[in-house]
Amino acid sequence: MYKFLTKNGQLIAFGVGALITVIFLGVAFSGLDEFNSMVAMKNGHESNNFNFGISASIFLIVAGFVLMLLFGVYQVATHFKSSMKGIIGFAVIVLIFIIASNMVPGSIDEIHPYIAEPMKKYEVSLGDYGLISGGITTALVLGLGAVLAFVGSEILNFFK
Repeated sequence: MYKFLTKNGQLIAFGVGALITVIFLGVAFSGLDEFNSMVAMKNGHESNNFNFGISASIFLIVAGFVLMLLFGVYQVATHFKSSMKGIIGFAVIVLIFIIASNMVPGSIDEIHPYIAEPMKKYEVSLGDYGLISGGITTALVLGLGAVLAFVGSEILNFFK
């Protein structure tokens, strides 16, 4: 199956995408006059012309995500020794997130007023603040790591 997909996977994906696009365009254009009259009467939101396209897009996104997860788990299970670098890297990212999200003050009053006021206004709890702060901190650390890796690799390439 793997060899078949590596050889024909892009062609199959393109063919399925093109087929769904043709079906969507056929469905959308078949009721275009009705849709245009509904838009003129300000009732365009009641149209069903685009439901197939939206449903197909959602299905393809979910199917792609599920297949990506299954393929990743399969690769880790079958090639565990060579997957250790990836597993360790993922564990480091999770550890950074856990540390950053647990660095939350004990109360909202201990947070800077520029942040505390909107938190009170929009009823953001300390737990939510911790998740948001952890996500932002993790993204910044990963971005800084990417920049440092890029600069470091360019410096190494310069001396080769």
